[in-house]
Amino acid sequence: MNSNTKTPNQHIRLIALDECVPTNYQRTTSDQQVAKIISEFDEARLGVLTVSLRDGHAHIVDGLHRSLVLKELGYTHAHAVVLKNMTYEQEAAYFRRQNENRRNVLTFDDFRAGLEEKDEMCLRVDAIVRANDFQIGKGSSFYQIASIHALFTIVRDFGYETLNDTLSLLAKTWSSIAKASQCECLLGVAEFVHRYGVAEFAERMRTAFAVVVYDYTEAMRMQGTIGSSTSRKKFCKALVTHYNKGIRSNSKRRLVWED
Repeated sequence: MNSNTKTPNQHIRLIALDECVPTNYQRTTSDQQVAKIISEFDEARLGVLTVSLRDGHAHIVDGLHRSLVLKELGYTHAHAVVLKNMTYEQEAAYFRRQNENRRNVLTFDDFRAGLEEKDEMCLRVDAIVRANDFQIGKGSSFYQIASIHALFTIVRDFGYETLNDTLSLLAKTWSSIAKASQCECLLGVAEFVHRYGVAEFAERMRTAFAVVVYDYTEAMRMQGTIGSSTSRKKFCKALVTHYNKGIRSNSKRRLVWED
């Protein structure tokens, strides 16, 4: 090879599947996905796995489901792009970048990969969520937040402090209502906090959740998409309407709504 030749620090080789180990930044494994791939299995469309040689093991960076399928079908080896000299955090970053241009990674999986990469925004959002006794993930509890999109939208549009104040306010006001930590409520309350601060929200709104949601739903019938800036303003407007009930029109405590 010419001394001036420059090649990437990777190559393709046949690797034993038993030598491959999964990584925490990978997608959550799905038995349904494995079964689907098996039912449609076509060796010609398989492609190659991507592994990183680190600490004496072949860590799967991309292709976890395909490796499970191959094992299920009795294969012992597979071709893989082999990466070298990468740290765990660099692998997680590689996984996120590679999948930006492919089938969408589930938001939760991308967030989890971001934590493993030590991405600053992911780490700070996770810290704020945990500090307010919430967890990120699907579940029926108020303290389980499934809408990672809403959390990151709040940070991007309003900042980390607003996210913290929003979660704290929700916990003080509606912790007994599971739906109060869903996307539209998170964004609507964040809009409220951004505009007015926490005000007397917890005291005035504790029994108003059902009517706020009703008014918001009626407003959304006319126009709006959940998760958009329009929808969060509609939710916020419903909050302001019920917050102001019982407050005299000339009172300084009354909130002024501006579109």
